[in-house]
Amino acid sequence: MPAPLPTALSNTAKRIFSGQGIKLPVNWHDMGPNYPQAFTPSELTTQSNAPTNLFQEPTLNRYHTSSARTVGRAMEKYIDGVCAAIADGIDKWMRMASVVAVTINGPIGTLLPGGVTGPLLTPLIFAKAPRKTELETEYSNAIAVAVGNGWLHWQQGLCGVLTYPLFAAAPMPMAPPTPNVPSALITCGSSGEGQLSPGALKNAMAAAMKDDGQHAATLFDAVAQSFYAHFQTFKTSTLLTNIIGTGPVTLPPSGPVTGGSVIPTPGNFI
Repeated sequence: MPAPLPTALSNTAKRIFSGQGIKLPVNWHDMGPNYPQAFTPSELTTQSNAPTNLFQEPTLNRYHTSSARTVGRAMEKYIDGVCAAIADGIDKWMRMASVVAVTINGPIGTLLPGGVTGPLLTPLIFAKAPRKTELETEYSNAIAVAVGNGWLHWQQGLCGVLTYPLFAAAPMPMAPPTPNVPSALITCGSSGEGQLSPGALKNAMAAAMKDDGQHAATLFDAVAQSFYAHFQTFKTSTLLTNIIGTGPVTLPPSGPVTGGSVIPTPGNFI
């Protein structure tokens, strides 16, 4: 199955962001009875923004509704871009990652922590993430670093069981190179998955920021929650497959593989 779809990631993140009900201008308060006199009636009674807009207006003043709409659209575009970068990075990782260390005895292959290699996700995400402004670059770097580091912890902790039925009784002296029975990635656990939880990701994003960015906390929370939700789907829909095993057979004329291993090949996550 493919990596998480960018539209799915971004739509979930935008729904979480808009659910916070942030109003622009932030902390606006009524300026007294003379304030409305500074505007024409048409400026004071514009149409409100849709509930799905990322920001809401404190009043129907045209300058409030317009500001909320303009800033909201800019943030939507950014979220679309950074979620597309995350999806693209995972897609590239899937194409290049390999299962390199499995111990095979009989029909059972044991994947231990450290047995998966793949490219670093941080540079893959950052290369495609929005960087039109200094703040966008800060956001994108923080998100790429947090997701990339969390992904690496998850990757390094992956462990589980693979099956090779033909290795229960293979011909001497070596079992021929044989792929594993495809299995869902979710059957493997990882001691590092906690680094991808919404709270851990949000905190890691905030820690990677050099300066406080406007609406950074809301943005990071939305992206982190969306990522983790779709990461769970990713594990369910992704297969561990074409992991080529082989190994010695010591019982004539055929017997179980003992102390077998795998022949590393990229593309084991599909």
